[in-house]
Amino acid sequence: MDQVSWDQVLKMLEGTKLGDRVYEGKDKTLIGEVLWHDGEPHLKLMSVRDESAWISIYRPDAESINDLETGNSALLETSIISFLAFGNVLGMIQGSRSAPSAGAVAEWINGLGLVSGKVETQALISEESARKLRQSSEAARIETRVHTSRAEALERHGSRLSGIMRTIRQEYGPMTVTIILQASRAKASSEGRHMLKEEAFKLSEATDDDTVESAKAKLIYLDADEEATTEEVNFVKQKITAKRKIATKSADGNPIRNQSAVEAILAVADEHDEELRRITRY
Repeated sequence: MDQVSWDQVLKMLEGTKLGDRVYEGKDKTLIGEVLWHDGEPHLKLMSVRDESAWISIYRPDAESINDLETGNSALLETSIISFLAFGNVLGMIQGSRSAPSAGAVAEWINGLGLVSGKVETQALISEESARKLRQSSEAARIETRVHTSRAEALERHGSRLSGIMRTIRQEYGPMTVTIILQASRAKASSEGRHMLKEEAFKLSEATDDDTVESAKAKLIYLDADEEATTEEVNFVKQKITAKRKIATKSADGNPIRNQSAVEAILAVADEHDEELRRITRY
């Protein structure tokens, strides 16, 4: 998609009523608030944990979530998102595993109609991992672990495994499933190995927003003499991620967790700036 001026999108939301920033989705309610840090707008995206409690306090005409009697933070799960100035890239820190994911950011943007067209998110895997997948000739084996509730998400990524997950859910109920597909090394199985490579592409994209819990592929490389070598790639471990300590209080004891999260995101973005620009061609 064309580059979006995310700063302008966020500034447009500044000063709007709470009701203009709440999206009530099929299975979650998402609330966005503009978070300012060093004069730049960032996004605090929250999801509601207890819908009945939320309904009892929600006022669309409120100026901010802080104007509601939320009692304590247990009502909301929070993620902090920073949009980089290039490539439609966002960086985020989830406050917990159940806090809004990158997919929820897209759902919120689309639900509120903040930009023209439909926004989708996908993880940026490292250049090395992406290069290995592109340069491989085939895949001998793929392995993924995914919950049956993610069948629809898998389908959106174009994965052929979505139908398998639906069947398992219908027959056995909700559960986490590990799927391993391994092709024969025989020449006659070349088409199957090519299909596994295509599925590896889909699974690498599905590592975003927790669609799959793990995704690995054993890639095959053929040289000019048709001699084969193999290498395993783990798409989850090779996403562009980083661990950072987030300060919850400043030296004077004031809460700064959100600002600290923004600083951590921007620090990681700066650290990976050259690689991110190459991946996004900016």
